[in-house]
Amino acid sequence: MKAVKISIILNKALSKSIVYDLFALGIRHIFIEMGRSSILNKNTSFTNFLKRQALVTYPIEIVSMILDESDENAVLSYIAKKYDLRSPGKGTIFSHDITVLEQHPDYRKAQEIHFKSKHSEYFFMQLAGIICVVQRGEGDKISRISLNYGASVPATTHGEGSGVRDKLGLLRITMPPEKELVNLVLSKHDTNPVMELYIEVGKLDEPGRGIAYVFPIKQGIVNTKISRSRIDQAASLEQMVSAIDALKGGMEWRKSSLEREATKRRDYLYNLSELNLICEEGRGAKLIEAAMSSGAPGATICKLRYNTLDDKLEMHRYFRENCKMIVPSSRVQAITQTLIETGCFEGDAKAILYAQPVEKAFTYRARDIK
Repeated sequence: MKAVKISIILNKALSKSIVYDLFALGIRHIFIEMGRSSILNKNTSFTNFLKRQALVTYPIEIVSMILDESDENAVLSYIAKKYDLRSPGKGTIFSHDITVLEQHPDYRKAQEIHFKSKHSEYFFMQLAGIICVVQRGEGDKISRISLNYGASVPATTHGEGSGVRDKLGLLRITMPPEKELVNLVLSKHDTNPVMELYIEVGKLDEPGRGIAYVFPIKQGIVNTKISRSRIDQAASLEQMVSAIDALKGGMEWRKSSLEREATKRRDYLYNLSELNLICEEGRGAKLIEAAMSSGAPGATICKLRYNTLDDKLEMHRYFRENCKMIVPSSRVQAITQTLIETGCFEGDAKAILYAQPVEKAFTYRARDIK
């Protein structure tokens, strides 16, 4: 079943309000992932001019939902306008196409959006997403890349690796299972140099260091407030850039220093899909084992909160696990069938499985010795 996933990245203090607004629109199923965002702290004093800029972090939540394509623009426009997401620093919102492969009956309850936008807000179309999965403690180093080059504001979440680490032999002793996932939405014209910097800084060409991958985005608004400064002025640099983005109709006009980054010839992986298996807390590890038996190389398990409305319109909150797997597209059907045979879409695991395309990915691959 074709569908659209909308994700909203914003300050944690606003997430409760936005959940109630989404429920009021008629959305029954809302997933929330906790994390942090980072910006640069620009100290303007002369004595600190040459020092490395510190990172300022604050808690964020990523609120996401799965909708029919016909409701996409109404929900995007409503949230973007009400929460003023066009202003730098307010947050990021975007949508992308997914395919729902199988789901528990609880997720099949119809969602009827009560709000129909009278006018469609303008969203940037030339966007892409990058997720970089690295070891615990490495996330800030990766986050600095997009901030230093003015690309956009990253959001870092947490997970636990499963599968790949078990194949590393003695090396696994030095590789903790805890992972950090740096989520970035940016102009698709900047994806190649950012990926190159992710690989170099994150040492992703070494065993067990992590993976980075690019996925397509349909439309959205990007948070471009990359720094905090004490300078008082009529308008910040980010506000001026945002205004020019609106006038130009996109972010392609920017000529950042990213273009000067030399791109090495990398052995990227193609023809991949990202499988997301959301299930009851504690069920993910066993289901990943089943998926690996059909060709999944492993997964990163992330914690979610699941907010839902029942038939009496009463709200309930549950804990869920999202098992994120990057797999060859040719194996999606077989993995789906194996998971169906476990009964996770009918029993207490209450799972939903959806896929989205991956444009390219990079991770360490051992070379064959002849």
